[in-house]
Amino acid sequence: MARRLPLRSRGAAALALCALGLSLLGACGSSDGSKDAAASNKAPLYSALPKDVQKAGAINVGSSVDYPPFEYYAADGKTLQGFETELAALLEKQLGVTFKWNNASFDTLFSALRANRYDVVYGATNDTAEREKTFDFVYYLQSSQGFVVGKGNPQGIKVLDDICGKSIAAVRGGVQAQFLDKQAAECDKAGKGKLDILTFAGNADEQLAVKQGRAAALLENYPTAATFAKESNGELELVPNLQVEKRFYGMVINKDNTQLRDTLAKAWQAIIDDGSYGKVLDKWGLSEIGVKKAGVNAVQTGANAG
Repeated sequence: MARRLPLRSRGAAALALCALGLSLLGACGSSDGSKDAAASNKAPLYSALPKDVQKAGAINVGSSVDYPPFEYYAADGKTLQGFETELAALLEKQLGVTFKWNNASFDTLFSALRANRYDVVYGATNDTAEREKTFDFVYYLQSSQGFVVGKGNPQGIKVLDDICGKSIAAVRGGVQAQFLDKQAAECDKAGKGKLDILTFAGNADEQLAVKQGRAAALLENYPTAATFAKESNGELELVPNLQVEKRFYGMVINKDNTQLRDTLAKAWQAIIDDGSYGKVLDKWGLSEIGVKKAGVNAVQTGANAG
C-alpha cells in the first residue's frame, strides 16, 4: 500500500508537479477557493467584503422574524416575507453573497451578536445612543412609534398623557419598552397615575394582551403598528395622530467589523441611488419612511430623522 503523504508534503509535491508543467487533479489551480470566487463574482461590492464573508458566501443575519411588514413568515411557517426581506435581496445583488437568516427572540439578538453568532442583526432595529456605545449601525430607514388599541379604543387613549394610569404592552428589549419606562417616570412625577408596562418576547403576545383587555394599548414601530391594526379583522385600531420617538433603523454590527460595516453602507446607498430601494418601499406603501442617504451611526453623526 502506498504511504499517504502528510498534508504539507502533499501540497509541496503538487507544486513540484505544477512546476514541471504537469496536472494532478487540478492541483495546479489556486489553493485558495476564495480567490477563484473573487475572480468569478461580478457583484459590484463583492471584493470589498471581508475575506471570511467571501469564503462563506453568506452574511449570517440574526433577526426576530415576526414583525410584519418588515419581515415575517408566510402561513407555511417557512417562507420569508416582508419589505425588508425584499430589500435584502437587492443588497445580495450588490454584494454577491446571500443573507442567511436566523430567527430568534429580539431580546437575545444583541448578546448573540457580541458572541459572534451573527455577522449582523437586521430587522426593524432602532439606532439609539445607548446601543451605539456597544455596536455600530448602518442606517437605512426612519420612522416613529405608534400605539395600537382595542376596537373602539375602550380606554380612550388619544394623547400621550392618556397612557398614565394604564397598562401598556411592548416587546422586551426594544426601544418601545425603554420609552415607556421614561414615560412612567413622567406619569409619576405629574401625579397622573402609575403606568404599568407589560413586556413580552414577541408581538403576538402583546397583541393578545390588547385584544383581551389586559393592556390598554401596545407600542410598536409605526409600520408594524399600522399592519397589526389593518390585519386584525377589526379587533385592533391604530391611534391616529399619536406617534412618538422618530428614529433611524439600522443594521447592527460589532465595532471591530468595520470592513463589513462600510461595505454594507455602500450597498444600501447603491440601491437607494439606482431606484430599486424606492420601488420596494412604494410597493409596500411605505415611501414616507425611506431615506435619501444611508450612513453609519446616526446618533453619533447627528443625522436628522425629521
